[in-house]
Amino acid sequence: MVDIFRAGHPEEVILLYRELKLPQIGLDEKTVTFGLKSCTQLRNLLLGKGVHADSLKLGLSRDKFVGSSLVGLYSKLALMDDSQKVFEEILDKDVVSYTSMITGYSENMDSTSWKAFEIVSDMLRSNLEVNRVTLVSLLQVAGNLGATREGKSVHCYSVRRGIGVSDEVLETSLVHMYTRCGAYQLASAVLNNSMQSVASWNAILAGLAQTGQSGNAIHHFSVMIHEHKVIPDSVTYANVISACAELRNSACAASVHAYLIRRSIPLDVVLVTALIEVYFKCTRIMRSRSLFYQLMVKDVVSYNTMIYGYLQSGMDNEAIALLKEMMAECIAPNSVTVLSLLAAIADHRDLVRGRCIHGFAIRHGYCSDVDIANQIIRMYSSCGKIAAARILFASLEKKNLVSWTAMMMGCLSCGHGGETVRLCQLMQQHGEKPDSVTVMTAAQAVSELGHLKCVKQIHCFVYRAMLEKDTKTTNSLITAYAKCGRLDLSVGLFLSLEHRDLDSWNSMISAYGMHGFYIKMLEMFKLMEEENVNPDGLTFSSVLSACSHAGLVKEGLCIFQSMASIYSVLPQEEHYGCIVDLLSRAGHLEEGYKLIKLSTLNDRSSVLCALLSACRTHGNTMLGQIISNELLELRKQNPGAYALISEVFAQKGQWNKSANIRNRAKESGLRKLPGSSLIESAEQANTLR
Repeated sequence: MVDIFRAGHPEEVILLYRELKLPQIGLDEKTVTFGLKSCTQLRNLLLGKGVHADSLKLGLSRDKFVGSSLVGLYSKLALMDDSQKVFEEILDKDVVSYTSMITGYSENMDSTSWKAFEIVSDMLRSNLEVNRVTLVSLLQVAGNLGATREGKSVHCYSVRRGIGVSDEVLETSLVHMYTRCGAYQLASAVLNNSMQSVASWNAILAGLAQTGQSGNAIHHFSVMIHEHKVIPDSVTYANVISACAELRNSACAASVHAYLIRRSIPLDVVLVTALIEVYFKCTRIMRSRSLFYQLMVKDVVSYNTMIYGYLQSGMDNEAIALLKEMMAECIAPNSVTVLSLLAAIADHRDLVRGRCIHGFAIRHGYCSDVDIANQIIRMYSSCGKIAAARILFASLEKKNLVSWTAMMMGCLSCGHGGETVRLCQLMQQHGEKPDSVTVMTAAQAVSELGHLKCVKQIHCFVYRAMLEKDTKTTNSLITAYAKCGRLDLSVGLFLSLEHRDLDSWNSMISAYGMHGFYIKMLEMFKLMEEENVNPDGLTFSSVLSACSHAGLVKEGLCIFQSMASIYSVLPQEEHYGCIVDLLSRAGHLEEGYKLIKLSTLNDRSSVLCALLSACRTHGNTMLGQIISNELLELRKQNPGAYALISEVFAQKGQWNKSANIRNRAKESGLRKLPGSSLIESAEQANTLR
């Protein structure tokens, strides 16, 4: 059995295990251990639970070898609570048992990973010596959590005990950890004092690329080859190409590609996969496709990259066809394949394909993976099928923080703010501690419900959880207070921010807009420009709306023209809507109509509706009739548009046409949604404890 497992045939190990279960042969700890290892490799929870049950019957579950294998199984499937329980049952824990548990936390990037440091403390209290593998896993945990202090402690321990001196793996892990934590000077110091192996350089390049420092990664690559004369390997080039992909720099990527060709460096599957990714991100789809089909040996990663590239480019049919081709080539899709498909389908709100992938996940046993289950919840929520999302959420045996947050965000996007708040309360009752994303979701929910008291409770929680320096969390509170009528608290929060990003400015500008302080909005916009913060589409929507309400036609037109000419922001439907509203309020209806005709919008119906409403208000029936005819030609199923067109024809005295329009709307089943109001109740107290 041992030889079969090491030869890479876990399916055969499982078949042999089933034969050995016969009473006349029996099982021992070695058989159970390798049975569990095979289940782990196959990521098969059902089989793994069966072997676990066998170990319990035989009294082997407390054996350190069997226990360590069980820890590995549950950790691999992200079932950390089960993994912890199994670990606690092991009677005679050794270094391997402790290291298995720590490694499990290093592979699961969530808040529970902090327990790894508690486990290593317990290990030291038990007079067990930490080895290099333990330290490498701890460094990975520190890097995942951004825990610089704990990472430094592990580093100091390794130096004091002389563990891993001149060890390439440990040095590489240290460089990677410091880079992931944003401590670039410490990473460089470790690198300069190490053997400066290519693996260590790869660690710093990968870390920089993963933390948004792609430009810095390219600079380090130049230093590596020109100053330190380190010979790069395929992983180095792949990291540099990935950095180019993040920067969307096709020229830099093409330069690296040309360098590889000139030096006759063979393009292996790692390099080709990196090139495929960068060319997709730079919209060079044909080049990506050509590189992919030139590959003699394709693996699951190269297929995943192509599938993801197709999905991000809106080529859903090609992605599904490639999935079928992948399976025809006997290359089994993995969890990354399924996650990529679900993420893109959720973004495109494609329910039919989403259900197909959900069925695929069920048939191939991927639904036991909590990450995939969370993505399916998000997919159904994005498609408006909140009932299906609820069913899947309720069926999850082990819900993590992401599961709760995904369900909360789904309820919020479908207009169920009250349910979002209840889920937040229930999540805490289950022992989950909210993170910044959960807090932002809860803040948005209670602000839409108008619950000022709950917003204040969330604000208090932010201080208790030491999230007050998190800019995104503060931005959400600025908006929440403004929606609940406390502009003064929004201003106080904005002024308290040490680092204001674009979202901070947008939140404050929108807050002033909600309360009708339009001149203040324009002052904020000017102050934003003075601080060299470039506005985006949302900023312009708010500022143009302010100009419209304040009647500042000249200023509004000037800002609208600056969008493309100065800030390279292409005007969208909402911006045209604001400027048309601005011109309409000032009575310049013909100018507004000319602007719409000259626009590059694919769908002009909503902007034309806004102008039509202005025509009705100003009594310009001639232009109103022209716009009405255009809207009827567009055949948009908008009940508001039909009501407006009917009124315009009625103003013109064309009563038959007016009646026909209303009848057409009724026959199509169109009706205007009734308005609603909200009042704060005492039932929504204690959102966050």
